[in-house]
This record gives sequence, structure tokens and C-alpha cells, in this order.
Amino acid sequence: MKKLVLVLGIYLASYLVVAQSLAPYQKQITLEKINVDAWAAGVEKGSEEDLKDAFSNYVKKNFGLKAKRNGKHGLVVPEATLPQVTTRRGDLHVQFSNDTGRPEMAIAFMMGYDIYLNSRENPQEMERFKEFFTTFLYNYYKEFYEKLIREKEKILKDLRGQIADNERKVKSLQSDIEKTQKKIAKETDQLKKTELENKNVVARRQIDALNEMNANNNKQITNIENEINQIKMQMANIGK
Repeated sequence: MKKLVLVLGIYLASYLVVAQSLAPYQKQITLEKINVDAWAAGVEKGSEEDLKDAFSNYVKKNFGLKAKRNGKHGLVVPEATLPQVTTRRGDLHVQFSNDTGRPEMAIAFMMGYDIYLNSRENPQEMERFKEFFTTFLYNYYKEFYEKLIREKEKILKDLRGQIADNERKVKSLQSDIEKTQKKIAKETDQLKKTELENKNVVARRQIDALNEMNANNNKQITNIENEINQIKMQMANIGK
């Protein structure tokens, strides 16, 4: 358990950085051998596979759309309808790259071979497309942090269970020591008395070990509770 907490502590430290930006930027990506306008964002949390799964779930849950893998680093939602973006039907493309050491995600909407949403011809639709992407990013970060909190809370539950179990063991050992002390007081055979005293020595050492374990568990609980509070602060600052 101690090793698991340490690993998750390192994991958390690697993810708790500045507030996540929800300001997508425009760039061009290549789709079907032509350059098209897209909204892109560097994503500070999770992996490319996390993003693929999250986006697929997002469009399915909220729009009833099915995303398909499109090559090694892409997704496509064929013949997608996004009424809050445009009245036209098109293929929603998602492209991933990792040139900067973190996943970058870019989305584009193509209505035909060389017809796609762009800021020159479709400024309002392109702005709504940006809002669509921003909303996805917000939900992605929120769910990422919520999952992290659940993992932390599971460890807290396990640690508290260990503490309660150790406390029961300590209570039982203390009861055994008291009973053994009474036997020692009545025992006249020195050899048997020594054996009983040694039994209590072992029991007291076990109690000390259990108490030390619980002290360490309580420290870990405090640290994890602080980490959860930090995660909640990160959630509150998404996009700020």
C-alpha cells in the first residue's frame, strides 16, 4: 500500500500544473491530401488513447454519433450532424499529434472533398465549432479530475480499513497481555512464568509495530486528503 500511495503521489505531482487553458487556436491540418482549417489545443492531461476514448464517448452520449478510428492518429465521425454548429451535414475529423511532448488534438468539419468549415467563409459557424470543442475540453478535464479523485478516495478507504483492522488487533493483543499477566501472577513455576513473560514481550512488540503502521497510515491519509483538495482546486480553475 505504501508503494501504491507513493506512485500515485508522483502521478499526481506530474498532473497538477497550472490551470488548463480552454482556448483552442486555429491551425491547418491535412485531410484527404488537402489542407483544411481546424481548431486545435494542446492537452495537458492524459494520453492520446484517453482523448480518443473520451471524444468517442462524448459525441455518442451527447449527440448520438459514432466515432471511428481513422488511421493511427485520427478519428472520424462520418455524416455527422451538429445542429448547434451548422445546419449542414459533414464528416467530423479529429487528428492527434505529439510533436511538443504532449498530445495535441485538432478538429475539422468537412462537408465535401474540398469544402470545410473555415473562418473566411463561415465565421459564425467556425466560432460555434470552437465552442463545441471548448465544451468537450472542459468536460474532458472535469472527468479526468473526477476519476483521479475517485482513485484517491479508494486508497483513503483502504487505509482507513487498515487502521480499523490494526486497532482491533491491538485491542485483542492488549486483552491477551492482561490475561497472560494474571497467569504470570499465579504461576509458581519459574520456567513457565518466563515463557509467559516472553509471550507478552512478543505481543507488545506486535502492538508497537501496529501502532507505527497506523501512524504512517494517518500521515498518508493527511497527504492524500491534501492532494484531493488540490485536485478540487484544479477543477474549479479549469479554463481560468
